[in-house]
Amino acid sequence: MIFLRLTDVGRKINLKIAPNIFPGIPDKKIIKTKDTPSFVDFPEPLNLVITQKVNSESIKVPDINLNIKLYEDGVISLIARLKFEDVALNNLHNLRKTIFYTSDGEFNINSFLKFQFNKVYNQIKEIIDEEGYIFRNLKHEKYVLYCITDDVGEISEFIEKNKNYLSKLLMGEKLELELNQYQIESTLSHRFSFLQNDLVIFDFDRCLIIDPNYDYEDILLVTEIANYQLLELRTLDHLLDKRLNLAEEDIRQIYFKRHSIGRRLSKKVGNLLRLRYDLTFILENIENVSKLIGDYYLSQLYSNLSNLFKLKEWSDSIRHRLETVGDIYYIAQTNVNERFLLYVEILLSFIFIMEFILLLLGYLK
Repeated sequence: MIFLRLTDVGRKINLKIAPNIFPGIPDKKIIKTKDTPSFVDFPEPLNLVITQKVNSESIKVPDINLNIKLYEDGVISLIARLKFEDVALNNLHNLRKTIFYTSDGEFNINSFLKFQFNKVYNQIKEIIDEEGYIFRNLKHEKYVLYCITDDVGEISEFIEKNKNYLSKLLMGEKLELELNQYQIESTLSHRFSFLQNDLVIFDFDRCLIIDPNYDYEDILLVTEIANYQLLELRTLDHLLDKRLNLAEEDIRQIYFKRHSIGRRLSKKVGNLLRLRYDLTFILENIENVSKLIGDYYLSQLYSNLSNLFKLKEWSDSIRHRLETVGDIYYIAQTNVNERFLLYVEILLSFIFIMEFILLLLGYLK
């Protein structure tokens, strides 16, 4: 089983300084299997791989392999691999609850990942730019890959025979539920194969991989990138929620508490422009990593995940809301400027009238 946990921790992580406190190395993975095009490019994080011995009373787990990645756009990615032996198919859903022991204490996989995240976060917190990204709770995405490396025979027969269990496993539903046949078929419909003896089926939070050749690193990478994009888009959406709430309060103060209007509004518009540039560049970076062009196998996988996660809808919504926030402030600034010009015109008219009165008084004398 492979567990992904990605967390957005801020605006940026300074990867130039990070190697001084985090013993990772640059990791620019370019996967060259399953007809991957040579021009596919992904973000380059700092990567640290550690292996810890594991003891478990309930199941045989020799060790846990953990990849820790720091992305410049403020994301910490944890990828934990647990290799289980002699596990029945219908017990896969219990594995994430398995208690195991490492040199750091007692964990299940979720508590282990939280523990490791906190260690890394506290270690690198001083090099995280959190300006504008301070949340009550950090945003994160989790995903589980169930990797079956046994030879299961004819794959279509294997899926048909175990479809009731596999559909509930992928959906995260309780085994006692009696799913509708349509729901079962729909859940198992997102399936892809490259060779005769491999298969991957995606769902929103989980996927099933069958590959006796252990050749699923490209699938893992595409899955991580899609979750990375979803996390960043959700974070940007939350930022815009906060900005829209601030905009409502700002507009109320601008129109009902009119002291120092121009100065405060100019500062707000300046902050908005910075945020807008930040979000635009982040959006471009997010969308750029998805350029898997053509009918390549990985492109099909990414397109399926993109549709499941509704990445395009998230991106379009964020762009629209970003324009909305901008329009609110720009209209307010235009209104204030027009009001200022009106005051100037009134003042000039007053000065003109006073000059006329003075001239008239001088003439009468």
